[in-house]
Order: sequence, then C-alpha cells, then structure tokens
Amino acid sequence: MILSRRPDIERFLGHPDPNVRAALIYGRDRQVVRDRAVALAAKVVPRPDDPFDVTRLNDGDLDGDGGRLEGELTALSMMGGRRLVWLRLAAEKGPLDRQASDILASHVAGNLNPDCFFLIEGGNLGRESLLRKGAEKAPGAAVIPCYEDEAGDTARLVREILTRDRIAIETAAVELFVSRLPHERGVARQEAERLALYLGPGRTSPVTSAELEPFLGVE
Repeated sequence: MILSRRPDIERFLGHPDPNVRAALIYGRDRQVVRDRAVALAAKVVPRPDDPFDVTRLNDGDLDGDGGRLEGELTALSMMGGRRLVWLRLAAEKGPLDRQASDILASHVAGNLNPDCFFLIEGGNLGRESLLRKGAEKAPGAAVIPCYEDEAGDTARLVREILTRDRIAIETAAVELFVSRLPHERGVARQEAERLALYLGPGRTSPVTSAELEPFLGVE
C-alpha cells in the first residue's frame, strides 16, 4: 500500500490500519521522514520511549549481526501487548537494504511475531532499492514517500510554531517569511523557532511584514 496523497498519509498516521504490520517511510528530507515516523510510532504503541516494548535500531546495530533484526521482530512483549521495532537506515543500498527487505517480507507474511510492528525510516531510496520494491508489493506494509515541503506545508509549520508561543501573524508576513526559507523542513523549523524567540511570546496584535524586516534584513 503506497500512500502518496497528504489526506491518505494523515489518515493512516492518525489511525493505522490494523492489518498493516510494517511501514516504510523514506525520502530526501530526513526531518519529514522523522516527523511522520514519530507520529506513527505514537499510534502504534502507548509509550514509544518504553525500552521494554520498543527497540530502536540503526545501521550499526545490524552490521555484522545478521540475526539481530529478525530476533527483535520475533521477541514477545515482556508486559504483553504490541511491540515496536523501529529501524533507522542511513545507507540507501547494499547488504542492509537487502536484509531489511527479506525480513520485512517474512514479517508481513506472518512468520515472526504478529503483534510486533516494524517501522523503517529510510533515506532517498531509488527504484532499485530492494527494500522499497519489496515494501511496495507487500500487502501488509504501508509505504510513505516523503517529498520536499511546498510553500503551504512550510507556512503551516511556521504558524504551528508561533501559535505555541501565542504569537499571531498576518498572512502576508507568513508568505514573506516562507519565501526566504529553504525547502528542507529541519532548517525551516529552526528558523521558525528563532523567529518565535525574536518576536517574544504573547502578542496583542498580529505580526506584520514590516515588523519582520529587521529580522529578515529587508531594506
């Protein structure tokens, strides 16, 4: 199951299909990938930071230990209930890509612990990736490709960050600010948080474009 439309992605992240045992979230913008993985993990298990029911792995954990991943997906919860195995891959090709693909296929086929959810964060996986191809074909897996944020996505992010500090901002000011930001979400988030510090919490009136000029260096 490939989810590429925003409404479908948000629906799945909010209410994961109980028949789905694995999810591959990948893309060039690793911050978007991470944000969506965090959102999904919070719906899969009650406490994503619980070391008893959640196992976090990366490339280094699998390198030289071919049975580690399968062992974690086979293990049962110590307290009963659902487990989460959360794999973050930096490599986009090679043995780990094949290993993750083979184990994902075995897991969604029901050969491992059916009460375990397999969540994978990947990089910019190309069409030649065995993991991507395998996940796209697997009936019990969800695949979420993450593309660069568009202006509307970045504007929503900026508003969310400013709202946390009770800072209102005019639409024109948001558009001006967003026009100066890169498409990479991690950098955009940092700049929006820096703007919130600059403006200060709590505003009795919305921030205007003119008020942003000193911050942006607009003459």
